[in-house]
Amino acid sequence: MDSTVGDEGDHYTLTSDSDLEESPSKKAACRTAKVRRRGVMDRARHSLTIVRLVDMGFTKEDAEASVKEIGDDLDACMLWIISKIEERQFYEDLNRASIQSERSKHDDEKRVKKLEKEELARADKFMVVFSTSYMVCAESTASHLENLLLYTIDQVHGGSYLREVLSELMKLEGKSIRWYKEASRSYMVELAARLDAAVETHDVMTCCARASANDVSSPNGCKFVRKVLEEIKALKTALFEMPTNQGGVPQAFLECDEATKFDLEDDGFEVVESND
Repeated sequence: MDSTVGDEGDHYTLTSDSDLEESPSKKAACRTAKVRRRGVMDRARHSLTIVRLVDMGFTKEDAEASVKEIGDDLDACMLWIISKIEERQFYEDLNRASIQSERSKHDDEKRVKKLEKEELARADKFMVVFSTSYMVCAESTASHLENLLLYTIDQVHGGSYLREVLSELMKLEGKSIRWYKEASRSYMVELAARLDAAVETHDVMTCCARASANDVSSPNGCKFVRKVLEEIKALKTALFEMPTNQGGVPQAFLECDEATKFDLEDDGFEVVESND
C-alpha cells in the first residue's frame, strides 16, 4: 500500500516490498527475450563456424553436420569431419574391393566353364570326364541310358545341346558325390532309371542330338532332353536350396536309400500302454 508523508512541504511516497517484485508475465517475457538473444547468438556462432570450416576446404554438408553434432568448437568439428571422411573412404574401398572380387570370381567362373565346355567338346569319350558317375555303376540297371552315355553320345557333335545338358547334369552329380559321397548314390541310381525310361524309345541321333534350347519347350520338342532338364532342376533344388535335410544331407537323397531312409512317423520309441 502506498502512503504520502508531508514534512515542511516535501512529499514522499512509500512503496511496499510487494510492489518492487516483477509480475510473472514480465519475468516470462524477460526469459523469452534472453532465449531469443541466445538463439540468435548461437546461430551466428554456428554460421561462423560453418563458414570457417568451408573456407578450410570441407564441404558445407560435412560442416553443418559437424556443428550439429559437436557445436562451435572448430578443432573438435575438424576431427569429427576427418573421422567421418575416413570412415566413408573405408566403406567405399571395402565396397569397391567386394565388387572387384565378385567381378573377378564371375570372370573366373566363366573362364572355367568355357574351358570345361571346350574340354568336353574335344573329348573322344564323353564319360572319361565323369568316370565316378553312379548313373553307370554296376548297381544301376539303366542299360539304355548307360549305352547313351558310354557310346552313343560320343557320336554326337561336341557343341550340341544334348551334350550341354547332359554335361550340366553330370557336373551336378559330381558335386553331389564330392559333398555327400555314398549318400547320393541311391538318388543318382534312381535318377538314371527315370532317364532310362525316357530314352528307351528314343532314336538319339535323329531326335535328341538335333534338339535345341529353343524348341525343347514346344510340344514337338525332344521329350528326353526335357526330362534331363527336369532332373537338373530337381537336383539343383536338393543341393542348393535344400528345402529339407537330415543331418546336413538333402532329404531327397535319404528318401532314396533304404539303409538311411528317415521315417518321420517313427521316432524310435516304443509306446507302452499303462493300466495305472
